[in-house]
Amino acid sequence: MQSEYIIEMLNIRKEFPGIVANDNITLQLRRGEILGIGGLAGQGKVGIPNGILGLYPATGEINFDGQSIDPTKLGDALHKGIAFVSEDRRGVGLLLNESIEQNIIFTALQIQGKFLKKYGPFTQFDAKGAKQHALDMIKALDIRCTGPEQYAGRLSGGNQQKVCLARAITMEPKLLIVSEPTRGIDIGAKKLVLELLAKMNREQGMTIIMVSSELNEL
Repeated sequence: MQSEYIIEMLNIRKEFPGIVANDNITLQLRRGEILGIGGLAGQGKVGIPNGILGLYPATGEINFDGQSIDPTKLGDALHKGIAFVSEDRRGVGLLLNESIEQNIIFTALQIQGKFLKKYGPFTQFDAKGAKQHALDMIKALDIRCTGPEQYAGRLSGGNQQKVCLARAITMEPKLLIVSEPTRGIDIGAKKLVLELLAKMNREQGMTIIMVSSELNEL
């Protein structure tokens, strides 16, 4: 029988280098919920998603959709259906010297094998499908650019954030974690991003964890 909880965390302890940021975190999140995690800067709230994803050392138990996630193993959560939009879009979230298209498809291609076609014993990259998907994401998120070939590093902060979100959406995750999703972007882009998150939750039943210091957004 499927559990009503999509993720359960028990006694999670996550450390930033040199300090303990989070200690003894326990929570349960139901399928289709949006969980907001708020707090002031420097209080360790971003440590929760970073611990789940294995970006910093963590201990404890994480059960996700009937599977155990190893918080000490980088990428384990991605392989099991969790997508993450980091607060550090330039340091972690983007390939600045690659095209918008490559940024959007990269994780789904590497982790899930999307945009690959099988021809007997051979595998070929589906360039046409990848480009069309990038164009669809550019339109859906209103990414202001010259086209899918434009380098991500040449976009404004708001449009870079939309590219990070497009990459996460492309994975079609069971759980989407977004950390400071509207940091450094203008009010129009903020509205679009928040409305898109609400729409995915409402129409697709996507479970979302949103970490933000903007309590009015939560």
